[in-house]
Amino acid sequence: MTCSHSADCPLFAQFAMEPALDVWKQHYCEGDYSKCARYQLSLKGEAIPLTLMPNGKMIEQKVKSKEELAGTALFNAILKGRASMVKSMFATNVASAEIRTADGSTPLMAAASVGNLEIVNLLLEFGCNPFNTNKAGLNALKVAESKNFTDCADAIRNFMLEHKDLKAKAIKANKEEPETEQGQQAEKEEMKGIVSMLKKLNPFSR
Repeated sequence: MTCSHSADCPLFAQFAMEPALDVWKQHYCEGDYSKCARYQLSLKGEAIPLTLMPNGKMIEQKVKSKEELAGTALFNAILKGRASMVKSMFATNVASAEIRTADGSTPLMAAASVGNLEIVNLLLEFGCNPFNTNKAGLNALKVAESKNFTDCADAIRNFMLEHKDLKAKAIKANKEEPETEQGQQAEKEEMKGIVSMLKKLNPFSR
């Protein structure tokens, strides 16, 4: 059973989108969430620091760029089904269709993963390329199909059939990222950071 507070928890969206952090989600959000330090504070009506982890430990808050902050806000809005916020972010150029998570997931994949047809259509309208794939080689259509969200899958499939010209652009984008030395170095540094964090912050201890 998933924690009833997950919809409002800013960390849940991060756990949901980052495969390397899935252990946190399984152990707390979808496991014994009564032991989650954030959940316990919420029951007391106390303020919950963003840097408080479920196991009660605090992490140093990393200063993010405007692009990173916008990306985090966008994925949070998508996963929480806030279509009006997603539309506003794209309409005002706060968000970009090119943004991706560490595993290569796009905003369209995120919307497909939760079965939100309204947001799927919005993202297609605002230029999200359905042919883009993540690092596992899956595109938004495959993500929707794997979750059995047939309405989202149908919408994405129909869009792909009507815009076959986008396929070449997506293939180029998907291939360019890992081939650049800068991209490879950034990926290595990112993985080192994830591994370091997981070593320091054991989700099973307090």
